[in-house]
Amino acid sequence: MSDESTFGAAPPRQLSDKDRKRSLIAMLIGLGVAVIVFGFILPQVIDYQQVWETITSLSATDLLILLAAGLIYYIPEGWLYAAVMPGMSLWRGIKAWVASTGVGSTVPAADLVIRFGMYRSWGFSIDHSMRGIVLSGAFDWVVKFSIPVIAIILLGLFGVGDFDGLEIIALIAGALLVVTIVVLVGLVRSHAFTERVAGIVQRTANWGLRRFNQPERTDIAPRVIGFRDDGVEIARTRGVWAFLASALGKLWQYVMLVLALRMVGIEDSVLSLSDIFIVWAIVLLITMIPITPGGIGIAEFFYIWLFTQIAGQEWANTIAAGVMLYRVIQWALPIPIGWGTVWWWRRRVRRGDLPDPFTMSDQEGTA
Repeated sequence: MSDESTFGAAPPRQLSDKDRKRSLIAMLIGLGVAVIVFGFILPQVIDYQQVWETITSLSATDLLILLAAGLIYYIPEGWLYAAVMPGMSLWRGIKAWVASTGVGSTVPAADLVIRFGMYRSWGFSIDHSMRGIVLSGAFDWVVKFSIPVIAIILLGLFGVGDFDGLEIIALIAGALLVVTIVVLVGLVRSHAFTERVAGIVQRTANWGLRRFNQPERTDIAPRVIGFRDDGVEIARTRGVWAFLASALGKLWQYVMLVLALRMVGIEDSVLSLSDIFIVWAIVLLITMIPITPGGIGIAEFFYIWLFTQIAGQEWANTIAAGVMLYRVIQWALPIPIGWGTVWWWRRRVRRGDLPDPFTMSDQEGTA
């Protein structure tokens, strides 16, 4: 099989003026939501000065523990990337994750471009690179959609708060999980099903190519069918490890949230481990809707609001302090590290230590 990609002849080149405007609009929408949440909504329920005093009262040891927890988070996430990319080391998987996450948390839709470029410059073929991106996304979807379902089951067993409409959230999460599993099983078992999905992929890919000012492709659907065979083999041999890596990465977010809340003084009698898990799972599902980069503003609002519904308004400022600390290590910390990783990667490309993925031919890269 030729190594010519089905997903585009080359990584995205310079955007058109129309595409730049769309990206700018997306960033402005995200910024607008963040300003509304932090500037107008949250000040109605919390006192920023008290939140800041709570955070600054933490010891250096506390902050170092939180920092270490934030850095440990990169290991399982990078492991997932490496698990679905035979030939990729864990270290490169971590670099690809933090780079794409840091950039994607500030520039909408840029994370996949960064990952694709890094994979190509490391010697992976176009098909291999795209297959790794798709498979890591598939395992992430299954885990993310499973967690809210587990949370709702826990809610039924233990009970927590009084959340109107929680049944709807459970139904949405369950439906998305079922759809994801049906698609994945269908791709594995049915050639006809794969052909139908391939048609959808081709239309979606061409929509993305238009956004990056690239010509549309007509050969995507046939190649997706061949792409499936290799993907199924990787899932069969590495699927358990990939699923475990994704699950550990997501659950470590929960550990970081518990750690942050406990450090600011939220005892188990105020918010139990099951309370925190259920709220975390709900927000995880909500923030999968890409309203703002990294869910900035949206995640903070729902965490503070839902936790306050359980603990009581008198705990709002302390809860907000814990949530802000968590978001710093979970969302903000990867941004400077990710951009620094991208800068170093591009520097090595400019020096000639790595091939430039934006000038490589389709046939280059055989890993």
